[in-house]
Amino acid sequence: MGRIEDLERNERLQVILRSMDDSPHLVYHTEGPLRIHRHGRKKKVLLAATPFYLYLLKVKGMRFYARWPNIRLTASLRDNVLLIESDTNFEETENGAGGAVVNGKNASGDDFRSVMLFGTAFVDLREVEQRLMELTRDARLRAEQLAKDEIQSVNMRESYADEKAVTSKDPDSGESEEEEEEEEEDGGPVWGQGQQQRAALSRQRDGEQSSLFQKAPSRYLAVTSIVDGEFTDYSTLKNAYIRNEEDVLLEDIATFINENKGQVEKLCERHYPVFLQAARQCTSISEDDAKLVGQELSGAIELVRSSAMDMKVAAAELTLSRRVKDNVARVRLLLHGALEVAEHLETTEARLRQQQLLGAVVSLKQLLQMATPLIEYTLGDYVINQRVPQIAHEIFTCAIQHLNAWLKLLREMSLPIGTAAMTWRGTVDPGSVEKELHMTDEGEWWVELSCTSAFIRRAPFAEAEGISKVLRGAAMQEVFEELRCGAYYRNYYIDCRTQQAKLDLYDTPLRTEGVSGKALVEDLNTYCATALGFILIEDIVYHVTDPHMQSTAEVLCMWDQISHAIAERARCVTSALANDPDYTEHVVDVFRLLRRFVNIAVDSVVSVRLSPVIVSRMLEVMSDSIISTWLQEACVEASQIVSNDTLQPISVGTDEEYNAYVKRFSFDRYKDIELFIPSCDLSAGEVVLPYALLVPKIGETALRFLARCHSIIEVNNGAVARQSEFNNVDEMLLKYLSVLFRTVAGVMQGHLASVEGNAMMKLAVYVTSCAVMPIILSCVEQQFVLAWPGDYGGLHRRKKLGEPQLLDSSSSLFAKEVQNGIGRLLPSFMREVEERLKPTADVNHWKRLVAVRQGTVSHSVESGVGTVFSGDEVNEENGGLIAAMDFIIGTIPKLLAVLQVSVTRSVLSTVITQAAITAQMNIEQAIHAGIGDGGSSDLTELRACVKEFEQICATHIPQWKQRIAASISEMTVAHRFPLNPTQIADDLLAWIANKEAALKRTL
Repeated sequence: MGRIEDLERNERLQVILRSMDDSPHLVYHTEGPLRIHRHGRKKKVLLAATPFYLYLLKVKGMRFYARWPNIRLTASLRDNVLLIESDTNFEETENGAGGAVVNGKNASGDDFRSVMLFGTAFVDLREVEQRLMELTRDARLRAEQLAKDEIQSVNMRESYADEKAVTSKDPDSGESEEEEEEEEEDGGPVWGQGQQQRAALSRQRDGEQSSLFQKAPSRYLAVTSIVDGEFTDYSTLKNAYIRNEEDVLLEDIATFINENKGQVEKLCERHYPVFLQAARQCTSISEDDAKLVGQELSGAIELVRSSAMDMKVAAAELTLSRRVKDNVARVRLLLHGALEVAEHLETTEARLRQQQLLGAVVSLKQLLQMATPLIEYTLGDYVINQRVPQIAHEIFTCAIQHLNAWLKLLREMSLPIGTAAMTWRGTVDPGSVEKELHMTDEGEWWVELSCTSAFIRRAPFAEAEGISKVLRGAAMQEVFEELRCGAYYRNYYIDCRTQQAKLDLYDTPLRTEGVSGKALVEDLNTYCATALGFILIEDIVYHVTDPHMQSTAEVLCMWDQISHAIAERARCVTSALANDPDYTEHVVDVFRLLRRFVNIAVDSVVSVRLSPVIVSRMLEVMSDSIISTWLQEACVEASQIVSNDTLQPISVGTDEEYNAYVKRFSFDRYKDIELFIPSCDLSAGEVVLPYALLVPKIGETALRFLARCHSIIEVNNGAVARQSEFNNVDEMLLKYLSVLFRTVAGVMQGHLASVEGNAMMKLAVYVTSCAVMPIILSCVEQQFVLAWPGDYGGLHRRKKLGEPQLLDSSSSLFAKEVQNGIGRLLPSFMREVEERLKPTADVNHWKRLVAVRQGTVSHSVESGVGTVFSGDEVNEENGGLIAAMDFIIGTIPKLLAVLQVSVTRSVLSTVITQAAITAQMNIEQAIHAGIGDGGSSDLTELRACVKEFEQICATHIPQWKQRIAASISEMTVAHRFPLNPTQIADDLLAWIANKEAALKRTL
């Protein structure tokens, strides 16, 4: 920060101070400029302080910005920012003369109530803050002292009462009093305080002139501001004239003159005796004394002249002697230089013969320096004009040969160095975050993060010797630089390396016809290794050469060309692999090869920041193609699993099968599904799982697909890549999983349509399989969250197994399939029940039951055998209400084994209710159809049938309710059976009675 000098003598500043009616003497100013924000830019400003005010000035042009009274000044420093404000506790008003700041604003309207100043050093700002606080403290002490003086002068005001009375009669007195008050508030010159002046005047009249200016220093400053010829302050005269204090000012000026006059007289009195003593000594010299002195001086002059002649002769002889000595020394020096030149010439030639080019060129440079002083002689002319050019040409020719050999070495080392870099086992693993899945027995799961330390694994580099050769060859640059052929060396290097890149990378042919996929991948591996070695060698050469062989822009341009060439070659290889039977495996190998190449190149090259965008775009296209292929394979595999499944419960006979079908997907931890999952106790034989084999197989397919996707997807938040490649990877994977499960749901829907209507247990297994699919979705979601590198979904956020959030849309598809399965299960169940209830719609069935109960019918009536059967046996053979209910109750354990309890309860309630309705309709249909010709015997039989129905229901309904309650809990039909036999019998008997009455009326 530049220092500000001679500020007190700055004319612009003095003009500002005079226009502000302030003292021309500065008590403080900042040593260097500060900065303030003005109009969007930083302006250089400085602070200057008089005993009364602090000024803010622009350094350029010394322009006035603002001023504050020292007595109200506050300064505070915060973070290299100095804040200057006015303390509101001191109520003062400035006179505003000459554009001064009034209430924090200057004449142009800018607000300076508070100003923030910026500096480059905290120490400098701290010093400025301390000085400003000292100014404020001194100003306040001065104000307190003046206030005390005013209190002391109260007793002296009575002597001037007449003068005050005259002033009060003056019509302009009010205005002058206001001006005096304003001057007092402004903290201006003390001449504005008339009472103090009169007190001082009274002391002066009493003979206290010696202590006048000691007690009133402000009056002394006012007088000096008038008598100072260079910095005259006319505001003092103006104030004295306004306040009618000319006489006081004149008396103070006279006192000042008298005091200074006395000082001059004292000075003269001090030096006058010395002057008189010198004058007396001068008058005591006589004429004879002067003549004697002249003679002595003449003799001395002659002696000096003779001595001068002797000195000239001695000097001439000495000069001649020195010339001879110098000539001898010069001859010896020339001979010594010639000998050194000859010896150095021999050394240079010897180093050249030994192919020590750098030593030879250094010796040649020294030889030229040593032979230059001998250019006037034959030896120097021979060395400089003949031998030096010849040796330089020989060194240059030999250096070109070495350069060609080194460039050939660089081309040969590209493949080995690139291969060693791609196969290097040493790694530097930064600290990372690991995830761990936690799950409770109630089916809640969450993910916790833990940090792992950085890890460095060292391994030898296979081509370390090759890199050493590259470094040794780069030393040739110094030889060319010493020969002043550095530009030629760099251009030659660039041309040769460009030609090598063109031959090895840009224009390398690719043969795809008749070549196996494995050979194509190996060829691409060799190509990528060559390209990697090429760019690594360029990075090494960049660091060991100065000036650099290529600029950073040229290195980046070369990297772009290599990236385009690799991307195009990978595209051709991928296209050639389209018909290969192992297409997916080879494309994955190509993908991983490209990703390893670009990662190693970007991490290893430090001379410039390589951009992976070009290769990353190719990787993105390949990853999309690979994932699409994997998705298609997963969809086909899942479709085949669903289509080939027989919808039979899984029978588990080994622990491995139990772990694969149950624990692998945490089915044993999910309690809310209300399914009976047997424990892993195979001592009693096989255990049966309530879902089909398609469930764990689809889960394995989905998890394998997700693992494949994560194996080729790399999320790098710090890489410069397209947003679609990295930032939307999670959305892309979730969409792929949604497509997979949507395909599974669609195939399962088609498979449901192919199930026969009487396959009730298959439909039940289908419903359960669809119901447990959300657990599979939760397991897939767990693996997705674990594989994601960052926090996905919140730390320690508990989730419910079977209630996926990321795959909620897929879960809704399987929930819909559960409803579709239940919709097919109910008709199938009802079809079985209705098949058994068909005999109840025939009146003969009820008549036969009546006859059997009465013992009037034997089996010979139906089958020709003379055995008599009970009613239950007839019901069991030919069907009926008892057989239908026995079938329903007997099916409950089977359904509970494969269905959720709530689903089973709902299905049973619907089936039993529908069976009761069907039975009621069938008995009514049988009675209505059995009326016959209306004879009394027919009506009696019908009444017996109705009584039989009522008796069967009264006997078996309590048993059915008890059996249902024992089989499954919380069944409504176990407490309130939907069939009311008494009401049905009464209605039928009433109908028969009505029919009987109608027949009697017709007769």
